[in-house]
Amino acid sequence: MTPRRIALVAAVAGVVFVLDRITKIAVETNLEVGRSVDVIGEWVRISHVTNSGAAFGLLPERTTFLSILSVVAVFAIVYYYRRLAANSLLVSATLGMQLGGAIGNLVDRVSQGYVVDFVDVGIPGGVRFWSFNVADSSIVVGIIAVTVLLWWKERRQTRAIA
Repeated sequence: MTPRRIALVAAVAGVVFVLDRITKIAVETNLEVGRSVDVIGEWVRISHVTNSGAAFGLLPERTTFLSILSVVAVFAIVYYYRRLAANSLLVSATLGMQLGGAIGNLVDRVSQGYVVDFVDVGIPGGVRFWSFNVADSSIVVGIIAVTVLLWWKERRQTRAIA
C-alpha cells in the first residue's frame, strides 16, 4: 500500500473512532443505563445499553476472549486488505471504517469490560432490533461496501475477458 492509501485508511479509522467515542461519552454522560429517549417516536430511540458480549449480545461475559478476537481481527483486516486497498480508494476507505469500528469497540472492552450500545430501532410496541453503536455500524457498512466493491470489480473483469 502506498503512503497515501495508508493515510486514507488512518484518517477514516480516526474519524470513525472519534465519532464512536464522542457518541458513547454523550450517551454515558446524559442517559442512565437502561433508560431510553425517543428520537423518531418509538421507531428509533437512544437507549443506554451495556453489552458484555459480541455483536447482538452473543457470547455474554466473554470480554477477554472478545478482546483477543478483536485484536486478531484488526491484524487480519490490515493483512488481508493491504493488497486490495492498494488498488482502490474505496476499498481503502472501507478498511478504515472496519478498523476504526474494531478499535472503538476494543477500547470499550479493555477499559470497561463491555461495549456501550445506544441506537435502538424497532417496531413500536413490537419487535426491536439489537442495540448498536457507531463502531458496529461502521464495521457492518464497511463489510457490505467492500463485498459489493469486490463483486463489482470481479464482474467488470469477467465482462472484459468475455
